[in-house]
Amino acid sequence: MLALLALGVVYYIAQKKKTSSSSNPLRTTSNNVISMDSHRKAKQSPGEQPCSSCKKKNGKLIFYAQDNGTVVGLCKDCQSKAKKRDMLPL
Repeated sequence: MLALLALGVVYYIAQKKKTSSSSNPLRTTSNNVISMDSHRKAKQSPGEQPCSSCKKKNGKLIFYAQDNGTVVGLCKDCQSKAKKRDMLPL
């Protein structure tokens, strides 16, 4: 009878420890895991950025550094503006 009581106490403690550890949000990591497949697919879509000068989405941009250090992305139609201002291509 005493062994049965001891077994019941051990079972109760084990169940209590199990439920308290599963309710702790710091231990679960499934909510903050990011799938890299969706991130890679999002980066493979070029042509989403508009030109800094004409604001058209003309596909591939060429990036230049301005005199004040800022970076601009220009389409092929606006490259002449960069050449006139002697901007450095990046």
